[in-house]
Amino acid sequence: MNITELESVEGFAAFCEGLNLRHFSPHELLSKGQTHETRGHRGFGLNTEPPPELWPNIIPAITMADRMREHFGRPVVILSAYRSAAYNAAIGGASRSQHLKFAALDLSCPGITPQACFDWLSIQRDCGTFCGGLGLYRSFIHVDGRGTNATWNNT
Repeated sequence: MNITELESVEGFAAFCEGLNLRHFSPHELLSKGQTHETRGHRGFGLNTEPPPELWPNIIPAITMADRMREHFGRPVVILSAYRSAAYNAAIGGASRSQHLKFAALDLSCPGITPQACFDWLSIQRDCGTFCGGLGLYRSFIHVDGRGTNATWNNT
């Protein structure tokens, strides 16, 4: 890691402190994804840190993940957060993915079904707690803060 990257990571840590998250560390939000770390995968080594101008975009999604952790009383695992354009393309991500804007999280909650997480987040969104996208997948859920509601089911 060079000096600029180190300064960026330290700046991101300071940014996260201001969010008053109870259950997530900056390190978790900077996870680059499993395929980024998998030798031989076409996405290996392609992801980057999110640029500072995108950091505020993650606030709605991480706030809901933090509340979900509180509600279920179980760990919530961030499977995917920011994706660089090259990484997103290599893993077959949508060309207009909210991950490219650092506005989305793919999450799992061990011991809780994706459907239960999705249902709880849907209720939160219906109550006006946040506005954004919710996607249900077989093994995880997607939540984003795009500013308009969108819902899909890929199970």
